Amino acid sequence: MSQPDDTDQPSGPVAADGRRLYPTANTLADFVRMIENGQFDADVSTALRDLAADMEDQFAMNGTKLKADVTLKIGIVRDPDGFYRISGDFTVKKPKLPRKSSLAWLTPDNLFTPNMPRQGALFGTVRDVTSVPRNVRN
Repeated sequence: MSQPDDTDQPSGPVAADGRRLYPTANTLADFVRMIENGQFDADVSTALRDLAADMEDQFAMNGTKLKADVTLKIGIVRDPDGFYRISGDFTVKKPKLPRKSSLAWLTPDNLFTPNMPRQGALFGTVRDVTSVPRNVRN
């Protein structure tokens, strides 16, 4: 077995097998990657990609401004034995699709109606427009 040269030497603390230990968390990104051995980071990243795809689809359909939220929650518990238990949770709040609105008026007894008061109507109640297939002339 050959000896590793200087370029193969790990920087920082090393384990008994010569491999580098997991680095200390110097940034928030490092800290998040520690949670669940990186699975939490991967899950949040997947959810973020899915959210971006959903927002692009919704924008393509509506063309309106969309707003979403991603909330990260990190729990840190100090155990009496001297170690810390770190956990993570996240929520994704997708944009709410805009809904169409309808017009309504009030009757004299304060009930909503789709019929404009003091205006005559040409047709009665809403009719069923579904039909049985029929032959149409060319």
